[in-house]
Amino acid sequence: MDRSAFTLVVPTFNEAIGIHVTLAELTAAAAALRERYDGVELLLVDDGSSDGTPDMIRRYAAEHPGSLELVEHERNAGLVAAMRTGAERARYETVVFLDADLSYRPEIAGPLVDALRGSGASAALASPYMAGGRVANVPFVRLAASRVANWLLTGCAAGRLHTFTGMVRAYDRAAFVGLFATLPEGEFNAWAVAMLIAGGRTVVEIPAALVWPAERVTSPSRLSLGSLWDRTLLVAKTVSILLEAMRLDARRANLGTLVLGSPSPRPCASDS
Repeated sequence: MDRSAFTLVVPTFNEAIGIHVTLAELTAAAAALRERYDGVELLLVDDGSSDGTPDMIRRYAAEHPGSLELVEHERNAGLVAAMRTGAERARYETVVFLDADLSYRPEIAGPLVDALRGSGASAALASPYMAGGRVANVPFVRLAASRVANWLLTGCAAGRLHTFTGMVRAYDRAAFVGLFATLPEGEFNAWAVAMLIAGGRTVVEIPAALVWPAERVTSPSRLSLGSLWDRTLLVAKTVSILLEAMRLDARRANLGTLVLGSPSPRPCASDS
């Protein structure tokens, strides 16, 4: 049994609708994971919410002492800034990022940590697009854009990884924080993979289930078509960065800086 400790980082922004359900599921998952690992820290980073989300989190934390910690940005600084804050404030040297809407079940944290530690990798990616992964309830336009972007990036990586744009991952904390020594370019999550490869580090992925909750499917989208187009352009910009990283990888005589799958790939525990 791997007894490594890790920090779960969950960025939040205007999550007042449904936050109590999210917190209950996160804390229950963290409690179950603590039975298998030496320590599991649950750290929420609120990115300047204006709808009372941090107040709700504080109340929940007061009612459930020791269940979670909250870090707040005074102003909205963006998802990447929230991820960076979480990694910098994390107590442990392995960090797992989760979406606040739980499109990936929080139980995925265990397989991600196992894959990271078992392979000696710097990052382990939750991959709905590799064999054994799956996608459900994602609107057609969003899914089509995501699949095209990841198909393109997979081609740049010679088919050795399949999901580049998702944020649900486990990282070696020092490796993740070290990425910010360089100004991020393009689509952040794909850029992070490219930079790790360029630095000679190992990246693995495991199959996972991406399932949008029903309330997210029916609620107004936070991502306009214009924003979706902007993200597409960011992915295009990242292609050249990834290609250069792969060229560096090839010059190192394929020393294994990319590994397809984990030592014992496992899908997300549950999506019900």
